[in-house]
Amino acid sequence: MQFDAHCIDCLVHRHFKLALEKKDGCKADAYLRDVMRIILDAPKNVSAPWLTGAFTEAYAKYWPGEDAYAQLKQESNDLVLELLPKIRPMVETAEDPLAMSIQFARTGNFLDFGILTPDVAHKALWDAVEKTPDMTLEPNAYAAFRADLEQAKQIVILGDNAGEIAFDLLFVEQLRKQYPALKVFYCVRGANSLNDATRADAAYVGMDQLCTIIDNGSAIAGTELDYIGEELKSALKSADVIVSKGSGNLESLAGCRLNVYYIFMCKCKRVAQILGCENMTGQFLRELDLPELDPMVGALD
Repeated sequence: MQFDAHCIDCLVHRHFKLALEKKDGCKADAYLRDVMRIILDAPKNVSAPWLTGAFTEAYAKYWPGEDAYAQLKQESNDLVLELLPKIRPMVETAEDPLAMSIQFARTGNFLDFGILTPDVAHKALWDAVEKTPDMTLEPNAYAAFRADLEQAKQIVILGDNAGEIAFDLLFVEQLRKQYPALKVFYCVRGANSLNDATRADAAYVGMDQLCTIIDNGSAIAGTELDYIGEELKSALKSADVIVSKGSGNLESLAGCRLNVYYIFMCKCKRVAQILGCENMTGQFLRELDLPELDPMVGALD
């Protein structure tokens, strides 16, 4: 899903706010010039998440040794870990525990500080947690997912945010319980990028105790297939099923025609317009069912 003028407007505004928080006008000016230069120099046909790695490098040039999202990531992980004792029984006693685990994994995608501000994200999360048990998954996509799992030997889950990864524990627990022979890989980012989960977050929440942790080989906040590391490339080639968490993975994978299932909360009006869904709603979509789009509206190359 190639980034366009809508994405540029959002990205520049986001990094403008990030720079202002540092209260150094000279550095903020230089940083924003770098941000705009990165956007102008970006290769054709990449999605907005591709830019995040370069943005991270630019930020480090002006504020070395700082991770702008470190505290938010820690707080998000702790917040969800405290919630799990309440949520896990709701999953385990549900009529369909796997479906319920996916619904909570999807709700966790509200912890996205690359799109939402922390206060908006936390409010949306709290509201959604209460409503999650009454939510549903798209029935045709879920039926296809179940059928694929019955035959699958390997699944790759492309993770997204810190905090959200703790919700994903419930999903992986159900996969292991219901499909014990299934080999599960969980992919995180290869370096710090926004509030996305890394190997450190996987270890902190205990995901590494449930499945094999791999990373995408970079700070790109998505899965740009032309730029992933060999570890992830090998896992994807062997995967029978791929689960993509969050908007960044969706934007970079849409149109790939691999056997991908997208689990995310739509938090971007532009993505909602392209996919024909409501903004701020939960989605469970199958790549092979995505529509062909007018390239002037938004290409899924």
